[in-house]
Amino acid sequence: MKKTFINNEIWILTFGGAFQRANVYTQNYPEKTRTAFRKALREEVEKIVKDYYSVQVSEKEHIKHIKSIVSFSEQLKIEGEIIPINFGVAQKMLNLYLKYLWCLEELTHMPPHFPVDRVIQEEFNKIAKLNNLPTQEVKSWTQFKNASNYGAVIEFAKTIRNGIDEFKQLSLAELELKLFDRR
Repeated sequence: MKKTFINNEIWILTFGGAFQRANVYTQNYPEKTRTAFRKALREEVEKIVKDYYSVQVSEKEHIKHIKSIVSFSEQLKIEGEIIPINFGVAQKMLNLYLKYLWCLEELTHMPPHFPVDRVIQEEFNKIAKLNNLPTQEVKSWTQFKNASNYGAVIEFAKTIRNGIDEFKQLSLAELELKLFDRR
């Protein structure tokens, strides 16, 4: 009962974080359609996340999972409507849900990545400037159509991590959590 409650609360936060500013509902869909859409996405993500409970999922496999969420949304018909989400929204949803599960110690392995958004990109740039490292243009995560912009942010995070001694021992998930905690 308690786990179900916490999982429902996590999903409220996950959808809020993934759908904020993303204009997922570009049309005026009825609430019944929106609810059914979120329910189907949640079930699909929870099915995917089962892999993360038992093994350390590789970065390559993780990106495949994000793409599969995009594909699922493009094929999902709710009340005759398709509400597709792009790569940016899918990565934010999966990465945010994994982050919450990991922080609650539900996962034995760390997520391979972190939720990419404007705030973390700006934080990486601040750290880069303070340490005389190159910066990167901040891209709108809500506009990521494929893995390329997302991958560039992940690679930039690795550059930051590897270029600063206090971060070298951290995973990407730990680095983001450390920087998030500073805000």
